[in-house]
Amino acid sequence: MGHAPRAASPIWGYDLGQNLGGSFTARAHGLLAAEFALLTPDEEEFGRLRLHGISGAELRSEDSIARFETSGRRYRMLADGKEVLVAAPKGRSIDELKIFCGGQIYEARVSFLRNLALAYAPDGEGVARLSGSFTGRSYEIHFATKDGCAFPVAVFLVWHGAANRRRAYRRGA
Repeated sequence: MGHAPRAASPIWGYDLGQNLGGSFTARAHGLLAAEFALLTPDEEEFGRLRLHGISGAELRSEDSIARFETSGRRYRMLADGKEVLVAAPKGRSIDELKIFCGGQIYEARVSFLRNLALAYAPDGEGVARLSGSFTGRSYEIHFATKDGCAFPVAVFLVWHGAANRRRAYRRGA
């Protein structure tokens, strides 16, 4: 996931993303997968992502809290009261997204059936890749460490993928 260095955005999570070395794991706690422990490559917990369905989520890591919220067909990530990223479907479907972060426009493709998500920088270079287990209870995430938005984009994709996958399966049930 490495690409040419882009100026680091002064946004939440950049230092944390650097410390993770470009990867982390999200593992569900409980049967309904409403909360994920975020783990370093050494299996140490560095945060918790609590899902509130597609309406929102909350990420707690050390002394930082980031909130995800939905307004119509738009998604936002807020940290310390500041907007970190905004995302919206590219068309009518929620499986292709435009993500605005750090003055850049990223694109993401999500496959809920395959439990896979990929995000790309404006130059087409991959910045985040999420692959989940069949049951959606664990995710492996890889992201570009040189891009200040890659870590927030990756965490957003965990929430977006897990929340919408749960919704899709509930509708089908």
